[in-house]
Amino acid sequence: MSVIGVGIDLCAVDRMRRAIERHGERFTRRIFTEQEAAYCMERGRPWESLAGRFAVKEATSKALGAPLGIGWHDVEVIPARSGEYGPTVVLRGVAQRVAQARGVRTMQISITHAAGMAAAVAVAST
Repeated sequence: MSVIGVGIDLCAVDRMRRAIERHGERFTRRIFTEQEAAYCMERGRPWESLAGRFAVKEATSKALGAPLGIGWHDVEVIPARSGEYGPTVVLRGVAQRVAQARGVRTMQISITHAAGMAAAVAVAST
C-alpha cells in the first residue's frame, strides 16, 4: 500500500450552525446528501456532526489533489456500523473519476470534535 495523498480540514461548529440558521434547508441540501443531513439532524449535537462531515468532504478533496469540478455530493460520509472501525466515504462523480485515475483503492478518514471545532483527516492510498 502506498499513500497517494493526505488531506486535513478544520470547521468551526458555530460557523456551521450559523450558516444553517441563515440559509436553512437550501444550504443543507447543497452541501450534504439527504442521508448525511438526516443522520446528523437525529444526533444530539447536529451542528457538530454536520461540521465534521463538511471537514471530511474538504479533507477528501485535498487528499485527491483538490480537483476542479468536485461537487459537495461527490463525497458522502457513511456512519460506522456496529463493529466497524469508524466512518467511511463513498466517492461519486469527479471525486470517483479522479480517484480511479490516480489509482486510489482506499480512502481512510477520521473525524474529531473538540473546543467548538470539528476536524477531519483523509488518506488516499493504493
